[in-house]
Amino acid sequence: MPFSIPIPTPTRVRSLCVVGAGPRTLVLLQRLGAHVGPEDLDVHVVDPFDSGAGRTWREAQDPLLWMNSRAADITVLPDDSVTGLTGPVTRGPSLADWIQENRAGLVHDAAAAGEDLLREEVLRSGPGSFVSRRLASRYLGAAWRRTLDGLPPNLRVHRHARTVLDVLDGDDADDADDGRQRVQLAGLGEPLTVDVVLLVQGHLDVRPGPRERKLETFARSHGLAYVRPGYTTDQDLDVLRPGADVVVVGMGLAFVDLVVLLTEGRGGRFEELPDGHLRYHPSGAEPRLFAGSRRGVPYRSKIGYPAPTGLGLPHHYSARVVEERFGSAELDLRSDLWPLIVKEMAGAHYRELFRTHRERTVLAPAEFDARFARSPWGSAELDHLVERAVPDPRDRFDVTALDRPLEGWWGTSGDEVHERVLRHLEDDRERRADPAHSPDAAVLAALLSAYVVTLGLHSAGRLNARSTALDLDGWWHGFFSYVASGPPPERLRQMSALARAGVLRFLGADVHVEPDPEAGVFVASSASGPHEVRARGLVEARLPVPDLERTSDVLLTRLRERGEVRAHELVDGEVRWSNGRLVVDGGGRLVQTDDSVHPRRFATGAWVAGEAAAAAFARPRSNAELFRRSDRLAAELLRAAGSVPTARRPVEIRSELPGERGR
Repeated sequence: MPFSIPIPTPTRVRSLCVVGAGPRTLVLLQRLGAHVGPEDLDVHVVDPFDSGAGRTWREAQDPLLWMNSRAADITVLPDDSVTGLTGPVTRGPSLADWIQENRAGLVHDAAAAGEDLLREEVLRSGPGSFVSRRLASRYLGAAWRRTLDGLPPNLRVHRHARTVLDVLDGDDADDADDGRQRVQLAGLGEPLTVDVVLLVQGHLDVRPGPRERKLETFARSHGLAYVRPGYTTDQDLDVLRPGADVVVVGMGLAFVDLVVLLTEGRGGRFEELPDGHLRYHPSGAEPRLFAGSRRGVPYRSKIGYPAPTGLGLPHHYSARVVEERFGSAELDLRSDLWPLIVKEMAGAHYRELFRTHRERTVLAPAEFDARFARSPWGSAELDHLVERAVPDPRDRFDVTALDRPLEGWWGTSGDEVHERVLRHLEDDRERRADPAHSPDAAVLAALLSAYVVTLGLHSAGRLNARSTALDLDGWWHGFFSYVASGPPPERLRQMSALARAGVLRFLGADVHVEPDPEAGVFVASSASGPHEVRARGLVEARLPVPDLERTSDVLLTRLRERGEVRAHELVDGEVRWSNGRLVVDGGGRLVQTDDSVHPRRFATGAWVAGEAAAAAFARPRSNAELFRRSDRLAAELLRAAGSVPTARRPVEIRSELPGERGR
């Protein structure tokens, strides 16, 4: 017979809303599952794009667009190398391993769907492949499902393919005292009511500023084409007409995507030649591109051979070294830390040179290393040591040549400038495919180590205001991306073919573009030579710079208008600098305009100050920091959600007690 006993029953469960469903959210869900404990947790994930992939890696984009890391270098699931995590770990395959394990099924599904390009890609993909974003999206979707399958039953994920319009503090009788958040979704009448909100939206669009509006107005009034900064695959490139001369400003990853979509994407094709080069066969639908940037060269090619190991990183630039040198003083990234960063890169360069290419050195490795360690970077002592120990100048580390290869160079004509950049592009690709230059890979490893150290110093609040506002997400992130986040070597091979086919021309460094009202064209010039280009099209090939004042994101706009978020800024007298990114405290909580911290709202990702270069993926078997960062954030989110209020009420339970059977 029924009986009643009083037992604790929660009146509600803890709840979290995550705005964004990309790779960072995928990793976060894994760590929430490890931290959740015995109490229930509802997680609402809101994003109109694919689960696990988000906007950037969504499947619905051109199949010609690739990732810029090898399949073997990408994972969102931890492996046995990852340490320092709380609770259980759901391990899983890297992108390369997932393709290998699922190749037959992927080929079958692609063939059944008539996706011939995808089927061919899956068949030829290996650990060293740069796969398409469409294929990567399928991996991320599979990792999402694996993650959800591994969550404890008391953690429930609710997926909303919508856009968040606003987040408000609870203001009714039930919510006034406990600070719950009301999340308004597009197309949904009733808001979600949750304990905590996390913004992890990735790259966002911004409204055009005065400069962009001026260029747009000029282009409209003269019948020209102008494409302002934006995510390339979402841009309207049809305005760039076949055969038209188009100036392109920016030579990073957005530039690579642009070139692909305007050439091969318009029906052109590449032919493999016996000498290892490519020949491009135009379709006739391409515009003619004149490309330049501040550096005047594309991002450095990815390294084409295994990275060296045993470099002992970090060596000259670590948290310990910084503390020994500067104590607890505020740190300036350029004046205090940059010399240590450069010495870390140079030290890795020479350790690899002495270890692997001993015949190109003249001192004993131990002697060189000891003298190098005690010599300040930039000193005459260190310069003399390097000159003596490394006879060939081509074997010496030169950070200026690495960063600004056209610095101080002047061409006598546009043709000479074009040939100089083309030669640099081809030399860079060939050098980075040759293990004889393995010190280059050591420099890259040191730069990655330096990035982790710098991020740690920022998270600890050690950087001064100027460095955080201007340098961290600006100059430093730009240098890091240029050296470490360049395109696949095949993309540079394709650029060479396009340049030799006359479809792509290089303008040089410090390109400047001005509208010419009298001629009704854009005029581009370069600090690398006396030439000018007059064109009827202009493309700014870059993502928009984060700017909280101009974001087109409805949620951030409303939060900003109420003073509930603020951008990081530095005020020096009458001068105000801002990097446009969100300010958070050490736990990731949003800082408001009155400098108070909202206890229930968090943010992470590309639009957060100091996180511009934070990876959305991890490198397998590298004990990646990504997982520990997510682990700490998960703990903070659950701590903010607090304990679940409970009430005791009678609950009817049907049970068979001894002696009652058959009554």
